Amino acid sequence: MPLALAFLSACAGVAPGQVALGQEDAAVLPFSGPIESDSSLPELVLGEGLIDGAEELSPDRSAPRIVRDGDVVDPELLDEVSAGFGDGLRIQEFTLGEMPNEASSADWFSSGRWYGSAEVLSMSRGRNYRRVIGYDPSIRRNPSGGTNFAGTFMSPGIPFNVVPAGRITLGRYLGRDNLDRDQSLEMTYYGGMSFFIRDAYHALPLSFLVTPLAGTITPGLPGFTFAQTYESTNSSDFNALECNYKLHRRLGRDKVIMSPDGGWARHAERGWLPAFLIGGRLANVNEAFTFRSSRNNTAPDQFSGAYDIQSQTWLAGLNIGGELISQNEFYYWGVRGRVTPAISFAGNQQQAAGVNNLPAPPPEADVLRGSFAWQQSANQVGPGFIGDLTMLAGWQVTPNFAIQVGYDFLWVAGVATSTRQFNLDNVRPNSIDSGGQILYQGVSMGVEGSW
Repeated sequence: MPLALAFLSACAGVAPGQVALGQEDAAVLPFSGPIESDSSLPELVLGEGLIDGAEELSPDRSAPRIVRDGDVVDPELLDEVSAGFGDGLRIQEFTLGEMPNEASSADWFSSGRWYGSAEVLSMSRGRNYRRVIGYDPSIRRNPSGGTNFAGTFMSPGIPFNVVPAGRITLGRYLGRDNLDRDQSLEMTYYGGMSFFIRDAYHALPLSFLVTPLAGTITPGLPGFTFAQTYESTNSSDFNALECNYKLHRRLGRDKVIMSPDGGWARHAERGWLPAFLIGGRLANVNEAFTFRSSRNNTAPDQFSGAYDIQSQTWLAGLNIGGELISQNEFYYWGVRGRVTPAISFAGNQQQAAGVNNLPAPPPEADVLRGSFAWQQSANQVGPGFIGDLTMLAGWQVTPNFAIQVGYDFLWVAGVATSTRQFNLDNVRPNSIDSGGQILYQGVSMGVEGSW
C-alpha cells in the first residue's frame, strides 16, 4: 500500500509530504516521517466514514473523496489514478497543434513602403499570315491540272522556338484613401522576347523553283525564278514599358486565435482582394524578314536574288486593368489582366536585288535575264491594341517575400509584321500594312517582396 500511495502522489504531481485527494481544490491530508514501512503511512482506502468536518460527497463527485484507514479500495478510484499502458506514449498536444507564427494583415503582407517583383517567362509566338513564297512546278502541277500545295515553300513555314522573357515591377505605396484602400504608383517592364527562325527549300533534281511574289508585272524576275534553293529567315522582338496608378483593397479585420498552450495571436482572415489600375503603356515590335535564292554550283554574280524587309511598330495608349486575388495567410491565387487601346505608329524599309546571267532554260520562256535593284520605305498611323492576362498562384514565405508562378497570355494587334509587307515586284512603291497581330503565351516564375 505505501508503494501505491507514492505512485498516486507522483501521478497527481504533489510533494512527498502531502497527498491530493481531489482534482480541483481538493483537501490535502498532511503526513510526515520517512517512508520505511507500511506503518509509516496512513491507509487511504474508499469507505463510508468521513473525516470530521468533511461534507457529504455530491453525486457528481465534485467534492474531494476522503477515505479512512481500514476500508476497502474502490476499483474506480484506482482506475482514476493508475497509469495505463498507453499513457507513457502520449505527446503533449501543444507540440502538434501549435499555431504558426502570428500573421496579421498589418504586419504579414507587404509591410514596407516599396514593393517589387521579378519574373522569368518562357514564351511562344504564334505563326500569323502564312504565305506561299515559292514552289516546285514539278511537284505542284499534276496530270489532272489540279494544284498540289505539298510542294510549296511557306513563310513562316516552321513554328518559332520558345524563348525566355522577363517582367519586372517596381512600386511605391502612397498611403490609404478614405475607404482604407492602398494607393500605389508602379512601373513595369515586360519584354525581352527575341524570336528567330531559319528555313530552306530545295527543288527536285532536274527541276527548279518559282516564287509567286515575282511575276505580277515582269514575269520571271531575274535571280528568283529558275532557282534551285530558297532560304528565308524571320525575326521578331517585343518590349513594353508601363506606368500605372494602382488602387487595391486591404484584408478585413484579423481573427484572434488561442494556441493550445494558452497564448493568443492575431491571424489574417482569408478574403478576396480586387484591385484597379490605370496608366499608360508603350510597346515596341521590331521584325525582319530575308529571302534568298540561288542555284547549285553557280556563282552569285551569275544567278542570285536577295529580298529584305525590316518593320518597326510603336504602340502607345491608355492602360486599364485590374486583378482579383484570393489571399490566405500563407498562399494566394487569382488573375490579373490589362487592356490598352493604342495608336499604332508603323514603318518599314524594303530592299531587293537580283541577277540572272545564265542562258534561258529550254522549257521556260518567261525567265528574264539581266539584273535589277530597288529600295523603298513607308510609314503608317493606325489603331492598335495590347491585352495581357495572367493566372497566378504564390506562397508567402516571409512577411515581405513570396514565390509566384503563373501562365500568361499576351495579344498585340495593329502591328506591321514583316510577312505582311511582301512587295518583291515593287508594284506599290510605298507599300505598308499595319494590320498584323501576334499572340504570345507561356509560363512564368518569379519572386515578389516589399521593403
